[in-house]
Amino acid sequence: MIRRRRAVVVAGPLLLALVPTCAGHLPPCPAAGGPAWTELESPHFRLRTDDDSAAARAALTDLEQLQAALLTVFGVPPDLDTGRLPVVVVDRGWTDFSPRQVEGFFTQALFQPLVVMVAGGELHRQELIKHELVHYLSHMVMERQPRWLAEGLATYYATIEYDEDAGRITVGRPSPALLHHAQRTSVATIQSMFTATTGVDATRFYAAAWITMHYLMNHRIVALAGYEKALRAGASPEAAWTAAFGAETPAQLAYEVRQYVDGGQYALLIYKFSPPQLAAPVERRLSDADAHATRALLYMTGHRMRSGGADDPRVDARRELDEALRQDPAHVRSRAIAHWMLGAPADLGPATAATSAHADDWLAWLLLADARDGQSDATGRDEARARAINIARSDASISIDGARDTAHQAP
Repeated sequence: MIRRRRAVVVAGPLLLALVPTCAGHLPPCPAAGGPAWTELESPHFRLRTDDDSAAARAALTDLEQLQAALLTVFGVPPDLDTGRLPVVVVDRGWTDFSPRQVEGFFTQALFQPLVVMVAGGELHRQELIKHELVHYLSHMVMERQPRWLAEGLATYYATIEYDEDAGRITVGRPSPALLHHAQRTSVATIQSMFTATTGVDATRFYAAAWITMHYLMNHRIVALAGYEKALRAGASPEAAWTAAFGAETPAQLAYEVRQYVDGGQYALLIYKFSPPQLAAPVERRLSDADAHATRALLYMTGHRMRSGGADDPRVDARRELDEALRQDPAHVRSRAIAHWMLGAPADLGPATAATSAHADDWLAWLLLADARDGQSDATGRDEARARAINIARSDASISIDGARDTAHQAP
């Protein structure tokens, strides 16, 4: 269960801003006089950026503080093993990858979550990143979550605000945008939300999930905790509902939620917050091949934020990968992007060379597994895959089996 230490401080009636960001075209690669790319590692994030070191360290600190704040409100130990999430912060050329009005996004790539942000953006305004980070962390705490519960938790806890100087976290401040849509949500829509899976109106679904969670957190916290506990114990959503809500039906609860929208009282939650004391991050300058591979990854993930457009990101991504592999034929990340995101075959020779040059890289062994599979070498495939899994166990953010569905993510 996601435990909540509750403190009422502000009560009142229930009543996404997109911030303009920098433009600019992609500069030359480092070898041609462009900005250097750097990688910094903290306990829970691995950040690559073309920004300066001071700004990169500040972004890394913000990410660590956000994660610590979320774990605090979830009531779980700060040392929970959440793995090390990849992050890319782009200082120059953002609009080559993403629309100007988008400051960041959270996606899946190469068997891990991926956070992408524009340099200089304020993390506390990154509603999408906060929303998806809640999903990621909450699933580590409670794996089984029906869709309405998962999205309700994510939309509710994405309202998190933390003040390092005051040592305070605030959760539950109503989002004007979500409240606007919730006020137009009917009882029938809220009722259908409990069993919705796909093919529903996303705006209404998210608004219904948020207002339902807001109501439960304020007025039915015992039932909500019981529902989560039953799910964690392995109960089906139907059995968990009965265990927590008894004979009350989703329709009856939907009616209560609708009444709450029309004039219910709510309270913000306040938690004491001790920001993590972080050691200086491990920092290294990336090679030109690393920089080209990172740019290729940005092309292939950023296109998902665009609606239409004539440009094909695969052309730009292939250009970056060609240059990376010209400089380093055994470059693992470049070959991984080409294989899993552009559909290129995993060639046995280069894959073998990659494992020889990078024997501690799980991604190299996974490439070799696919290359051997292409040669109908089942034994070699299984050996290489086992080696990849064994190495990947050191990072809880890696999900080799679960990420198979994200292979060949061409537009």
